[in-house]
Amino acid sequence: MEIYPVDQTRVEAKYRRDLSTRTVTVRYIWTDLVDACATRDAGLVDEIGDDVVSDLDSDHNAYAYVSAVGINA
Repeated sequence: MEIYPVDQTRVEAKYRRDLSTRTVTVRYIWTDLVDACATRDAGLVDEIGDDVVSDLDSDHNAYAYVSAVGINA
């Protein structure tokens, strides 16, 4: 899973953070994520996303709001 940070071009310079795209292995929730996407269960997709972001430890808040998430098998 790739997590793309929020576009910060409109954030005041003193508050901008240098964030890059994060790549996370999500094998442990892959089946649940695919099922949630297949049934269009946005709530479960959000819940899974929150779990993945919480695993980023100190970067959690930096990636709690993102511009895009890429999922590839």
